[in-house]
Amino acid sequence: MKILINNFRHLILSLFLLGLFGLLAGCQKEDPTPTYHKDIFRCKVNGVEWSATCPSTGLFGCEPIDCQYYWKDTKGFEIRALRRNNITSIRESIALFARPVVIGNNLTIFPRKNNFMNMKNSSDCIIYTIDSASTNYIDIVYIDTLNYLIEGSFEYTAINNCQDSVMVTDGYFFVTFRF
Repeated sequence: MKILINNFRHLILSLFLLGLFGLLAGCQKEDPTPTYHKDIFRCKVNGVEWSATCPSTGLFGCEPIDCQYYWKDTKGFEIRALRRNNITSIRESIALFARPVVIGNNLTIFPRKNNFMNMKNSSDCIIYTIDSASTNYIDIVYIDTLNYLIEGSFEYTAINNCQDSVMVTDGYFFVTFRF
């Protein structure tokens, strides 16, 4: 009889511990921030891997990627990516502009005076514009207007006033957009 009582106590204790463990495991809070998407922007500049980066120090932090897609009207698309050493100094930036952007379009990138910027150059040679004699494109593969996500690839060559050129290849982005 004593053995039966001890076995019963062990069974009750085991069930209690199992229930307590299940209760504790079920009480863990879920992280409200989805982890399935983080802004991605990468490419190669003259064959060297390039990605948008900036330190997260400072009062206001730093956003290395800004994307705007005017999906309700003009279908205009702009994306800027920065590579920074610190909050105040931009080392390099990439900017792409196209319109109208829809899924599957293989669009020409609009030339602007800042399609590529290299702040390490002398002041006359910082700003690069699309070289219209070269192949350049943005190809949109995914647009989600409910979650404000856009994905695509790009490639272009840009040239500055000093006749230096940069080849931006293997470009890829999957980012959150505004508007």
